[in-house]
Amino acid sequence: MRHNITFIIIFLLISVLVFVGEVRSWPWSRDMYFSPVITHEKKPSKDPESIPTGGVNPVVLAKRKLQNPVLVKNAFADFKNPVRPTDESIKNGERLYNIYCSACHGKTGMGDGEVSKKMVPPQNLQSDYAKNLSDGYIFATIVGGGAIMPSQKKALTQKEVWDIVNYVRKLQGFDPASRWDELNKK
Repeated sequence: MRHNITFIIIFLLISVLVFVGEVRSWPWSRDMYFSPVITHEKKPSKDPESIPTGGVNPVVLAKRKLQNPVLVKNAFADFKNPVRPTDESIKNGERLYNIYCSACHGKTGMGDGEVSKKMVPPQNLQSDYAKNLSDGYIFATIVGGGAIMPSQKKALTQKEVWDIVNYVRKLQGFDPASRWDELNKK
């Protein structure tokens, strides 16, 4: 009997300590409920710049009727850049390159971006190989992706992709405007 009373007293003491501990911490346990995160719907928010806003015209891609990315790139190899590389186009291309490309290809296009340190290095856009690729091939690579490169066809409009191509040409050391004029002679 004495053993049962001792057990009951110990049980009650532990219960009181647990209850007092819970009561003391009770207001703090509800902090997550009233956090500032819950009020995000009440404030207007500005969409971040990297949210996809368009997409490549599916009609252009449908004309080629090719699903294999390598065949698409090869089919687009002769595709001429319709966007003249003006200062505005190159500036927009730089902005988009920094959002979509620089994490892997690096700020200078050398393939030394932060993400590339954790995976297979991406194409060095400064290499002779990349410099010799046609504008259409680079366009198709951005749109369709590559072996490890994600496709950007849902993230970028056609003009935005061409702006990136113009900026890549500038990164490669070309004068994009005179190169464009040379390639688009009639």
